[in-house]
Parts: sequence; C-alpha cells; structure tokens
Amino acid sequence: MAGALSLSSSEIESGTDATEGGLVSRTLIVGGIAVAGGEARRADVLVEGETIARIGPNLDRSADRILDAGGRYILPGAIDVHVHPVYLDDLAACSIAGAHGGVTTLVHYAYAKPGNGLLETIHRFREEGEAGSILDFALHGGLFDAARQADEIPAAIAEGVTSFKMFMTYAKFGWMTDDYQLMRTLDILGRVGGMGMVHAENGLATDYLEDRFLAEGRDPIDAFVDTRPAILEAEAVGRAISMAQVAGCPIYIPHVSARLALDAVRDAKARGFRVYGETCPQYLTLTNDDLVEQGPLLKIGPPLRTDDDRRALWEGLADGTLDCVASDHAPKEKTAGDDFSTAPFGSPQLETMLPLLFHGGVAERRLDIARLVDLMCETPARIFGLYPQKGTLAAGSDADLVIVDPEAAWTIERTRLYSNATYSPYEGQRVVGRPILTMRRGKILVEDGRLTTDPGRGRFLRTRIGDGATG
Repeated sequence: MAGALSLSSSEIESGTDATEGGLVSRTLIVGGIAVAGGEARRADVLVEGETIARIGPNLDRSADRILDAGGRYILPGAIDVHVHPVYLDDLAACSIAGAHGGVTTLVHYAYAKPGNGLLETIHRFREEGEAGSILDFALHGGLFDAARQADEIPAAIAEGVTSFKMFMTYAKFGWMTDDYQLMRTLDILGRVGGMGMVHAENGLATDYLEDRFLAEGRDPIDAFVDTRPAILEAEAVGRAISMAQVAGCPIYIPHVSARLALDAVRDAKARGFRVYGETCPQYLTLTNDDLVEQGPLLKIGPPLRTDDDRRALWEGLADGTLDCVASDHAPKEKTAGDDFSTAPFGSPQLETMLPLLFHGGVAERRLDIARLVDLMCETPARIFGLYPQKGTLAAGSDADLVIVDPEAAWTIERTRLYSNATYSPYEGQRVVGRPILTMRRGKILVEDGRLTTDPGRGRFLRTRIGDGATG
C-alpha cells in the first residue's frame, strides 16, 4: 500500500492508550527525517508514554512498537488556531477531520452570540470538547456583543482563555463591534494581559457598497469582491493595529487575504508593534476566478482575491511578515446552485490544510520544510503560550507528531474526507505530500487513513500570550 509504514513484530495493540494500567509504553520511530527548531535531520524519535523521551540517530531499539518511517518526514503535529466548531462539524467532528489531516491541536472560537455570556459560552465549549474531542484543544473568546461581554474578560483569562476576537464587519447581522467598543475592549485586554483579535474589514463601508451594487442590479457573484475591496481590509487592519498600540495590547489579524493588508502588517512590524498575521490555505491556493466558478461554495469573508494577492501571501510567509497558517474551518450547508446573496459565509478547510501547504509550499519550492513547521507548529504554539509542550519535537514535549510522505501523489475527493461538509473547494485537485500517521500524546490516532481510537480523550489547554518569537 502506498504510504504504508513498516512495523516491527513487537507492536502494541492498535487503539490502546500510551499509558495503560500504569504501564508506560515505548514507541520508537526510526528511519525518518525529524523537523524542528529550524532544521531537518535524520533522527529516530523515542516516545515514552505521552511525551518524547529522546531524539537522535541510532537510538536503542528496545520498544513496545517500532515504526520505520522509511525516509519520510516526522513533523510536530500541526496546530490549527482558527476553527469554528459550530456548523456542520462540532468539536468532535473537527478533531476527527483534523487528525486525518495531520493536525494534533485545535484552538476553537467560542463565540458568545448576542444575549449569551462569555463565561457560560467558554464553559459550554470546554465541556463539549472534553466529552468528544480526540485532539487536545484550547479556546479563543468570541465577542459578538462586546459592550455587554467585555467585562467578563478578566474572569475568562483566569479560566485559561486569553485571546478574544471581535468583528469590524457584519453590521447587517448585528455582529459588528464599533470603534468605541473595540477601543474599550482592547484597553481592557491591555490592562489584564490578554490579546485582541479582529476580523478586519470596514463593515459599514462594505455594507454600503453591497447595497449600492445590488440596487444597480449587478450580478452578486461578480460584485462580491468589489463590495469588500482589499483597500478596506487594509484600512481596518491599520485601524485595529493603531488602537491596539494605544491600548498596549498585542493584536492578532486572522485570515489576511490581500497584498494591501499584508503591507499594513509589515509596516506595523517594522515599527516594532506587537502584531501577528495569519493567512489561510484558501487564500494561498484559490482566487476570485475560482469564486466565479464555484459560486456560493466559495463565499467567504474576506473574499478570495487576485493571483497577485495570492503570490504576495506566499512571499509574506517566506519573509516572516505572516506568522502562521490556519484553516478558518467553517463548513456550512450550501450548494453551488444556491442564491449567492443569501448563501452563508464559510467553507471546509481543516483536513486539507497541511497537504495543500506542503504541496504549494515545499513541493513547489516556495517554502522549505523547516519554515512550514515554523508556520504551522512552532510559532502558533509560541503565540498562544503552548510551546514547548506543543509545536515541537523535543525531549519532554508532548508526543504530538505526524509522519508525512513527501512523495505521495493523491487527488482530493470529498468522499474520502471526514468533514460533514457535502463538498470540498479542492475537489479533483492533485497534490503531492500526505500525512500517513498522526499521534497525539503518544497515542496513534490515524494510521494509513484509519482512525484507531475512540473519541473523548482530548484535553483542554490553558493558553497564555507568548512572545511569538522563533529566534
């Protein structure tokens, strides 16, 4: 079988815990290329119980199970810090899809909708995750009504949730945080040691443009990008960074989609501001031409942009302007034939994220493998204070890892994915590079495409705001 691992005869029973009945199991991965700390090297990885015990060449082969990686990459498990588990995939389903895609840690948005309290929302998400997630997980607070919810931020930080998102757009939905409440919330965060996060688009301006173009009778798909132009994303990015700087609060900008927005992040970093930039696989692999072709299936916010923007984002990943890649996984019920104007925003991205980044970055020589690990593992862990427990291959770190076959060529097909979404934006796309084994805290979750564990063993992770530096 292509991509299959060679196993020793002393393997432990698949599906058992890394620590069973008080006995600590030992798993040895040999013959692979371990990637961490900015380098890729031939090394064996010894896992004892839930943690990595040793990394080095020619380790002693006394183990309960030996896996021969056969020259493939051994990476830290990817950390996806941008997941929405409230649509077709709940926290349990997201964890299963993520594990199949080489993700071992999720950071979910716990969205407190208007009328809901922040703390009660965080408690509900944590309970659901501990009951059903097979991956370890952390939470961001989501403020849909900052005026009434921001006062709960200090208590949420005490619960281990330290990053909080607001929307600078979606006024028609009643979700937008105006500048007064944005400044007030960032000020609270600056005083209590939290971090702000914003969906950065100028919401009132985009709503006006949408109303105008629809009144003129323009086709809603053709007009969609024009209603949310890149310059209004860049304006909102700059405005949010300015407020955060005044508040003494670090700011994280998710789903950067355009060259102009990237320039705003780059300029702020050059001035020494504490700002982090994220982009997503959809903006690195798709453009507004794909939006025209797929219609409602690719209605996302910010929208897909030009090929020039796509190239700029890859450059931003390579030069350090962007700090990480995350999925913005938000699968919703829709079809290509739906009314575009009323179709919901969002698309499934979690399971295909690492393969697409490996293909577009490493296989197509835009990024080296160490930079890929930096973007998807190490820096996300540092930003949210999970490093070195998560995000690296090092003695004492959690044994969260993925083995990737860099030569496996395969075709993305919805029927072979594990999200509950009824479509994939990448249907029929040929990619090179595929995760073939995913381990979480010493427990093999997925092996050669097969789930090997029962749900409900993920742990809640308390975050803290780290320095984001990788040296």
